[in-house]
Amino acid sequence: MAFASQFRRDVLDTADWLRSGQGPPLPFAGLSAEATHQRLLRRAGDDDEPEADYQLRSRFRVLLWGPTTDNVTAHLFRQEERLVITLSFWRREHMLNHPGDAGAVLTVETPAKEFVGILEGIAASLGSS
Repeated sequence: MAFASQFRRDVLDTADWLRSGQGPPLPFAGLSAEATHQRLLRRAGDDDEPEADYQLRSRFRVLLWGPTTDNVTAHLFRQEERLVITLSFWRREHMLNHPGDAGAVLTVETPAKEFVGILEGIAASLGSS
Protein backbone atom coordinates (compact mmCIF):
# COMPACT_ATOMS: atom_id res chain seq x y z
CA MET A 1 0.00 0.00 0.00
CA ALA A 2 3.04 2.28 -0.23
CA PHE A 3 1.70 3.96 -3.36
CA ALA A 4 -1.98 4.09 -2.35
CA SER A 5 -1.98 7.70 -1.14
CA GLN A 6 -0.18 8.97 -4.25
CA PHE A 7 -2.42 6.88 -6.50
CA ARG A 8 -5.49 8.30 -4.73
CA ARG A 9 -4.22 11.88 -5.22
CA ASP A 10 -3.50 11.24 -8.90
CA VAL A 11 -6.99 9.79 -9.45
CA LEU A 12 -8.60 12.76 -7.67
CA ASP A 13 -6.48 15.20 -9.71
CA THR A 14 -7.79 13.56 -12.89
CA ALA A 15 -11.38 13.79 -11.60
CA ASP A 16 -10.91 17.49 -10.75
CA TRP A 17 -9.35 18.17 -14.17
CA LEU A 18 -12.28 16.55 -15.96
CA ARG A 19 -14.90 18.13 -13.72
CA SER A 20 -13.51 21.55 -14.64
CA GLY A 21 -14.22 20.84 -18.32
CA GLN A 22 -10.64 20.09 -19.31
CA GLY A 23 -9.70 17.67 -22.04
CA PRO A 24 -9.04 18.74 -25.61
CA PRO A 25 -11.01 17.50 -28.63
CA LEU A 26 -9.57 15.26 -31.34
CA PRO A 27 -6.76 17.29 -32.97
CA PHE A 28 -6.78 15.89 -36.52
CA ALA A 29 -9.87 16.43 -38.68
CA GLY A 30 -11.13 13.25 -40.26
CA LEU A 31 -9.08 10.85 -38.09
CA SER A 32 -10.76 8.43 -35.71
CA ALA A 33 -9.73 8.33 -32.07
CA GLU A 34 -7.79 5.11 -32.73
CA ALA A 35 -5.94 6.58 -35.70
CA THR A 36 -5.20 9.73 -33.70
CA HIS A 37 -3.76 7.62 -30.87
CA GLN A 38 -1.46 5.85 -33.32
CA ARG A 39 -0.44 9.10 -34.98
CA LEU A 40 0.41 10.70 -31.63
CA LEU A 41 2.62 7.71 -30.81
CA ARG A 42 4.30 7.45 -34.22
CA ARG A 43 7.61 8.94 -33.07
CA ALA A 44 7.09 8.87 -29.31
CA GLY A 45 10.36 8.38 -27.49
CA ASP A 46 12.49 8.48 -30.65
CA ASP A 47 15.73 10.40 -30.29
CA ASP A 48 14.66 12.62 -33.18
CA GLU A 49 11.09 13.22 -32.00
CA PRO A 50 10.43 16.93 -32.56
CA GLU A 51 9.61 18.92 -29.44
CA ALA A 52 6.38 20.08 -31.08
CA ASP A 53 5.26 16.43 -31.48
CA TYR A 54 6.10 15.73 -27.84
CA GLN A 55 4.17 18.80 -26.68
CA LEU A 56 1.15 17.89 -28.80
CA ARG A 57 1.13 14.30 -27.55
CA SER A 58 1.46 15.45 -23.95
CA ARG A 59 -1.75 17.50 -24.19
CA PHE A 60 -3.77 14.30 -24.58
CA ARG A 61 -1.97 11.95 -22.16
CA VAL A 62 -4.10 10.73 -19.28
CA LEU A 63 -4.11 8.07 -16.56
CA LEU A 64 -0.54 8.84 -15.55
CA TRP A 65 -0.93 7.17 -12.18
CA GLY A 66 2.48 5.67 -11.55
CA PRO A 67 3.12 1.92 -11.31
CA THR A 68 -0.60 1.12 -11.51
CA THR A 69 -0.85 2.28 -15.11
CA ASP A 70 2.74 2.37 -16.34
CA ASN A 71 2.20 -0.34 -19.00
CA VAL A 72 -0.58 1.65 -20.65
CA THR A 73 -0.38 4.64 -22.93
CA ALA A 74 -3.69 6.48 -22.75
CA HIS A 75 -5.01 9.55 -24.55
CA LEU A 76 -8.20 11.42 -23.78
CA PHE A 77 -10.32 13.43 -26.19
CA ARG A 78 -13.38 15.40 -25.09
CA GLN A 79 -16.42 15.60 -27.33
CA GLU A 80 -18.64 18.05 -25.47
CA GLU A 81 -19.81 16.13 -22.39
CA ARG A 82 -18.46 12.78 -23.59
CA LEU A 83 -14.96 11.42 -23.25
CA VAL A 84 -13.14 9.16 -25.67
CA ILE A 85 -10.20 7.38 -24.06
CA THR A 86 -7.78 5.36 -26.15
CA LEU A 87 -5.38 2.86 -24.61
CA SER A 88 -2.53 0.70 -25.82
CA PHE A 89 0.00 -1.51 -24.09
CA TRP A 90 3.70 -1.06 -24.76
CA ARG A 91 5.78 -3.33 -22.51
CA ARG A 92 7.54 -6.17 -24.32
CA GLU A 93 6.72 -8.65 -21.54
CA HIS A 94 3.03 -7.81 -21.83
CA MET A 95 3.12 -8.34 -25.59
CA LEU A 96 4.79 -11.73 -25.18
CA ASN A 97 2.12 -12.85 -22.71
CA HIS A 98 -0.77 -11.24 -24.63
CA PRO A 99 0.20 -11.21 -28.34
CA GLY A 100 -3.31 -10.14 -29.35
CA ASP A 101 -2.67 -6.77 -27.67
CA ALA A 102 0.30 -5.95 -29.92
CA GLY A 103 -0.65 -2.95 -32.04
CA ALA A 104 -4.21 -2.89 -30.66
CA VAL A 105 -5.80 0.39 -29.63
CA LEU A 106 -8.65 -0.04 -27.17
CA THR A 107 -11.28 2.68 -27.08
CA VAL A 108 -13.73 3.63 -24.36
CA GLU A 109 -16.47 6.23 -24.76
CA THR A 110 -18.28 7.46 -21.67
CA PRO A 111 -20.09 10.52 -20.36
CA ALA A 112 -17.59 12.75 -18.56
CA LYS A 113 -19.80 12.93 -15.47
CA GLU A 114 -19.97 9.12 -15.26
CA PHE A 115 -16.19 8.74 -15.54
CA VAL A 116 -15.64 11.39 -12.86
CA GLY A 117 -17.99 9.39 -10.62
CA ILE A 118 -15.97 6.22 -11.26
CA LEU A 119 -12.77 8.06 -10.36
CA GLU A 120 -14.31 9.43 -7.18
CA GLY A 121 -15.42 5.91 -6.27
CA ILE A 122 -11.87 4.61 -6.75
CA ALA A 123 -10.51 7.36 -4.52
CA ALA A 124 -13.16 6.69 -1.87
CA SER A 125 -12.32 2.99 -1.80
CA LEU A 126 -8.68 3.90 -1.12
CA GLY A 127 -9.66 5.91 1.95
CA SER A 128 -8.47 9.39 2.88
CA SER A 129 -4.90 10.51 2.99
